[in-house]
Amino acid sequence: MQRQHVLGTALGIGLATTPALAERINLASDTSVDVSVGRLTAAVDQAGARVFAVVDFSEGSARIGTKLRPTTVVIFGSPKIGGTVLQSSQTLALHLPLRILFFEDGSGQTWLTYDDPAHVASAHGVPADDPAILRMQAALTRLASIAAGG
Repeated sequence: MQRQHVLGTALGIGLATTPALAERINLASDTSVDVSVGRLTAAVDQAGARVFAVVDFSEGSARIGTKLRPTTVVIFGSPKIGGTVLQSSQTLALHLPLRILFFEDGSGQTWLTYDDPAHVASAHGVPADDPAILRMQAALTRLASIAAGG
């Protein structure tokens, strides 16, 4: 569990510094954070990719006595896609594996949020139309739609 806490802190810092680099994609889910996360992890597995970590920030907050609405990041990917683009720009590894943030807002609506790989890639000198970037975009679109119930 300590590893998750460190990873969660690192992700929080990374997410906080990303806005200038990336366009955010937001998608409303038809269900809870937990169910949405479960849908995503199942879809990633079915696609032959790998879930590297599921970081539950709410759980971490509860351990220090604070309350946070459901907030989870799923980190996943496939070297078949990510490995090829890293040959063009190793600094892009700062944004890989892929990740989707799931959170519940103050009204109880669950949201999925992720950074558009094309915008992230351009900050690393990789063209937005690079075949690997286009595959990442397609995978994120498809997987996020499944997770959201679409």
